[in-house]
Amino acid sequence: MILRNPQFLLFLTLVPLIIGGWLWRRGRLPAAALVLRVIIVILIVGALTNPIALQGHIDSAGAPLVVVLVDQSDSLTDEGKAALRARAAALAANSSGPVQIITFGATAAAEQSTPPGDQTDIAAALRAARGLIGDGGGRVALLSDGLQTRGDALAEARALEGAGIPVDTEYYQAPARPEFWIATIETPPTLREGEEFTARIVMASTVAANAQLELTVGNERVLAQQVRLAPGENSVPYTGRAGRPGILRMQATLTGQPDTLTRNNVAGATVLVAPMPRILLVEGPNNVNSAPLRSALREAGVMADVADAASLPAQISALGLYEGIVLIDVPADVLSLDQMATLREFVRSEGRGLLAIGGRSSFTLGAYKDTPLEETLPVTMVPPPRPERSDTTLLLIIDQSASMGPETGLSKFTMAKEAAIMATESLRAEDRIGVLAFDVSTRWVVDFQPVGTGLSLADIQRRISTLPLGGGTDIYNALQTGLPELARQPGRVRHAVLLTDGRSFTDDRQAYQALIEEARSRNITLSTIAIGTDADIDLLQVLARWGAGRYYFAAEPGDIPRLTLLESEIVRTEPQVEGDFRAEQKAPHPMLRDFAPAQIPGLKGYVATTLKPGADLVLQSPDGDPVLAVWQYGLGRAAAWTPSAEAPWAADWSNWPEYGRFWAQLIRYTLPEPDSGPLQVRVVRDGDSVRIVADSVAPGGRPLDLADTQATIVLPNGAAQLITLRQTAPGRYEQALILPDDGPYAIEVRQQKGSEVRVAQAGYVQRYSDEYLPPADPQTGARLMNDISAITGGNALGGGSLIAPGGGAIRAERLPDTGFWPWLLGLAALLWPLEIAIRRGWVRLRR
Repeated sequence: MILRNPQFLLFLTLVPLIIGGWLWRRGRLPAAALVLRVIIVILIVGALTNPIALQGHIDSAGAPLVVVLVDQSDSLTDEGKAALRARAAALAANSSGPVQIITFGATAAAEQSTPPGDQTDIAAALRAARGLIGDGGGRVALLSDGLQTRGDALAEARALEGAGIPVDTEYYQAPARPEFWIATIETPPTLREGEEFTARIVMASTVAANAQLELTVGNERVLAQQVRLAPGENSVPYTGRAGRPGILRMQATLTGQPDTLTRNNVAGATVLVAPMPRILLVEGPNNVNSAPLRSALREAGVMADVADAASLPAQISALGLYEGIVLIDVPADVLSLDQMATLREFVRSEGRGLLAIGGRSSFTLGAYKDTPLEETLPVTMVPPPRPERSDTTLLLIIDQSASMGPETGLSKFTMAKEAAIMATESLRAEDRIGVLAFDVSTRWVVDFQPVGTGLSLADIQRRISTLPLGGGTDIYNALQTGLPELARQPGRVRHAVLLTDGRSFTDDRQAYQALIEEARSRNITLSTIAIGTDADIDLLQVLARWGAGRYYFAAEPGDIPRLTLLESEIVRTEPQVEGDFRAEQKAPHPMLRDFAPAQIPGLKGYVATTLKPGADLVLQSPDGDPVLAVWQYGLGRAAAWTPSAEAPWAADWSNWPEYGRFWAQLIRYTLPEPDSGPLQVRVVRDGDSVRIVADSVAPGGRPLDLADTQATIVLPNGAAQLITLRQTAPGRYEQALILPDDGPYAIEVRQQKGSEVRVAQAGYVQRYSDEYLPPADPQTGARLMNDISAITGGNALGGGSLIAPGGGAIRAERLPDTGFWPWLLGLAALLWPLEIAIRRGWVRLRR
């Protein structure tokens, strides 16, 4: 006897619950009624299992049993199924001993039954045959195409060989048939609201065919077109835009002729669509304009707030609104140590994203070296070594006006002179230096000369230290005197640094611009250091931008030496690389998905850095320096873009049609995955069923227990079903169920404990069985059938008669199988009125 639906035995767990309830109510129900109720439940469960008595043990002169296994899976088609049934009937009719026929597909069943055909489980059929034969001896005949899609037939063959039961096989060679199918729909696993995406519908065919392809996204048909299928793989792209947050369900259907099986003509896909991300754009002080970037990001589906660097919060809690931060040409000196440490933990501990965009005040030029910013980013602030380095000429233009005084003590003038002395010590012997002092007039403190020749270093420093205070301030006159003289100096690297705390008598911006543009035409750069709030900060920022240098603000006199030394070190190492170039892609990377390097506009410069070990180099310069690099840092990701986003090195980029999509894609890659969070939902395939599993953690990482957890499941046809998830482990809630149809499912889990409510979503696609696909190797089935015969010591029937276990042909009369479920259900129906009568006291049993 076999049970066709053994899974219903699980309902026997109701018996102890009934008894427990009776004990809890202290026996208010009569004991006899309780016994009858338990018997009724057992009878109903037994009926649900559908027990069948197999009428194959016929006494025919004591001949052992032969079990014929007949494949009835859908891969055979109706023609193949009928052929194998006829072959089995012929074998049984020509046999002289007991024969039992068992049909199988996804499960094994009696001859008159039709098993599910969406799988081929040869192992289950062999296991059923072994159970029927038992220890009495017998033989198995297997009729199949050998294309198993479930179980391990060879393992069962070895078990039969151990029991001494041979398996004769007859391989059914299915005729070649035309077939096309949808293999998959390739989509990104997650999207953001409003994000553009590209999906690819992958189809395959064994013949050339014309078909109609339809694609439905959500409840809307978005694609309907004729496709010409060539033998092999074919694909059709679809470009769309993610809508509202939730699970985006996609389903493709293929119809046409010639085709044999239709169940493989439908495929689905699901994508988790998260809300539009919100990031913080942090602007540097050098007149950085993030408006074009912010506007382009908004059109590409990224919400961006803007803040200046000084107002960046120094507490992580104040950044909770943002999934990522973008630094736009931000120098380290405008950020406090607490702010930089917060940025580091924002990425490392909170798992958020950071993108640093270059400019003349960033990376090496922005003093990131040995700061938490350098620790966080995927590049170090050391320019790669060059084969040859040009000699450097440095001009220091020092304000000696009376406002810089007094001459003694910790004054701005004293610190400026100390800064100049430190700059002379940082240069190499072959470098050149000049020092120009100014008030309303100018005075050469040190004429241009190599540091190692001419005046000794001590003489140069003595001249600087004895420089006296003067009168007013004329910045234009100082630049007009110093820059042309700097232009006459040899060498490629010529740089001027202006230190002042005042406002110039001359404020003719056009005259300043013409003067500095003339210097830039001779490859001279200019940086400025504003000392104190009385300085003309706006003018000095503009001068640094025109001069392709950096602007610094020294709030205290003690800041001046550090900033001046930083400038001299920057000039000496030459981290700023300028010149037209096109970035080269080092290797394919998700950051540049759908972007070919040739599509990316040219650039005019970048800040030279060195890639850290373990970081990904996405784009590089012609010299191999990082242009775009990214790495995993702790729980989050940090990226570095060493050119600028706008001027000076990408001035025309905002006119590029893909400008917003490019930056949105870079930023999105650094952001945390949308499906990360305290409530995680996944769907696990388990045989014919699936398990919905939800893992939940409380703040601090502890499992969240005893929460009310429910899941809403949206079926492929749009219908919804609500189920309850039961807790099975600390913080884990799950429920097993059988999904009725192939296609995409949307699952939303809602969890509540007290006043706290959590919601998480997941998608799942129930794909059609491999039963409906042609085998990759046509000889797979034949090899499996031969291996089963070889392992068990059986034979290939090849159209012959059954072989009796004793060696001769056998014959037996077939008897119909008997099903017991009507008897069990009828007995339960008879006992039910008796249970009611005893429970209500209509019938009393004597003790």
